[in-house]
Amino acid sequence: MPEQQTVGAPSTLFTSPEFLDVVAQVYFPGQPARPRDYAVAGRAFRLLTVEGRGPVLNQTFIDMHEPLPATVGTGRLPKLRRLEYVAQAPVPSASFLASPDALLRLGAPTLVWSGFASWDDFLAPLQNRRFFNEDKRRGRRLQALVGDTEYRDDDTHADVLPTCMTWKSGRDRAAQRPDLFAVDANRRFFAELRARGLLRASTLRADGRLLAVWLGAVHGRRWNGWVFAFNPDDSLRKFSLGRQLLYPMLESSFRAGHREFDFSIGMEPYKLDFATHVRPIGPLGALAPRERLATAGRSLLHRHPWWAERARAVKGWLHAGRG
Repeated sequence: MPEQQTVGAPSTLFTSPEFLDVVAQVYFPGQPARPRDYAVAGRAFRLLTVEGRGPVLNQTFIDMHEPLPATVGTGRLPKLRRLEYVAQAPVPSASFLASPDALLRLGAPTLVWSGFASWDDFLAPLQNRRFFNEDKRRGRRLQALVGDTEYRDDDTHADVLPTCMTWKSGRDRAAQRPDLFAVDANRRFFAELRARGLLRASTLRADGRLLAVWLGAVHGRRWNGWVFAFNPDDSLRKFSLGRQLLYPMLESSFRAGHREFDFSIGMEPYKLDFATHVRPIGPLGALAPRERLATAGRSLLHRHPWWAERARAVKGWLHAGRG
């Protein structure tokens, strides 16, 4: 395989050597691995490559693949036919949401700070939004119940990670979603990020008690997030603890001079309340022949209902015959 051709190219969090080294150590222990560049549909991508296994195309906490700058040549790079979860450049939220199927598409809502000269400029258009005033009211009621709350930009106390993981696991199981933290490697991943100083764990506390936690990382003046969890105590449910943590986080991001606050993949309504842009995310490259044939078939049946009805009838007949 050709040697790395674009070592000096700017990196995002998910292509940075320090982040990919954590992925390699936790998920591929004892296996030689390093970042290498590949060409997909005329663009260059940096992927962790494990000797004997090839590039890592899908990994739980690599949210997206972002192309390297267009100036990076692809002529001498090994080629991949297709890559999933490729992020395009951010587009204004209004443009993304104008599509009839917007909420069915995969995207990463993002707050681009360049549009705001001050923190007050950011807050100004929110003043007349119902959610904003409701959040403020809930914040006052929360403080009346628990006393003053304390925001910690990066909370390194020992209770943060285990508590956050327990909360997230409980919520996922209750919603019948896969429990990410039932996987030991996923727990070790965040512990290793913390040990290397790569993790930012932001918290909201009251008298030392954890109320909400956000696990993320800052790279290249962009704040990325992975896990958002909050205290499941029934007496606290009505205060929107996650949103109470979000406001001081956003203010911290703005005042730190970040370029963006990236809410990560998922079109949840709370993200869209604040995002100025959305990164569209989807596949790049050609489908394999079998996949192309299946896609063409689905498109044909969608355009011709009569054939779709005949296909369903045949499928039912075959199923009955097997029974």
